[in-house]
Amino acid sequence: MRSSIVKKGLTAVAAGVLLLVGASQSAQAINQYVTIGNVPKPAACNNHGIMPAGGWLANKSCGYVMGTAIAGTRFDVSSTTASNFHFGRWRAGDGSSYCAWLVPGALDTSHSATIADSCSTDTSSRMVHRRSIGKDFDAAPHTGDGAIIVSINPSACTGYYNYFVDSNFSSGRLHDPVGFALPTSGGYRYSTNDNGASMIRVNALGETIWMFVARSCIQSQLPANLNNEND
Repeated sequence: MRSSIVKKGLTAVAAGVLLLVGASQSAQAINQYVTIGNVPKPAACNNHGIMPAGGWLANKSCGYVMGTAIAGTRFDVSSTTASNFHFGRWRAGDGSSYCAWLVPGALDTSHSATIADSCSTDTSSRMVHRRSIGKDFDAAPHTGDGAIIVSINPSACTGYYNYFVDSNFSSGRLHDPVGFALPTSGGYRYSTNDNGASMIRVNALGETIWMFVARSCIQSQLPANLNNEND
């Protein structure tokens, strides 16, 4: 009798553990969507126009542009703000991925897949500070926006929509070429922590486009007193 009671008790405990595990797994399940192009720039950030290749990826809502969620790639939505900015993992076509904030209107929400959440609140809290994603900024925190104008040699420099490959943001590689010849000048914003690339804005396709170029393309034109304050 006692053995039977113990077995029943153990069975109940095991069932309870399974229920808890199932609930935990369910709580961690989030939606993954396909990204789209021709995304309206977020008016909430005082931007106007269209992002032809896909929505901007940033270190926070209305933060520093870190790349572009190229149309046809995937984004796992971990959380969404009241103004519809999404935090989660962008998955590039080449297999690289990282956590970032995606602007509103950049997802095809008519279909979704279920996937485990892989972007933590710790990552979100860390990357909100600009030195986590780059260095040698054009201006002090919350100012600038491509304030240093640099010349570009279109025959020697190629533009890329993305550089980062993981959420460490300590290194990367240029990927997702923009597919158009660069203009002869642009506005410098910051460089990656490994000096591999620089984020610039250019006027192209009738829009202001943010992109990466190899830092070596513009290195000689950068002033010595670039800003490395954190925010």
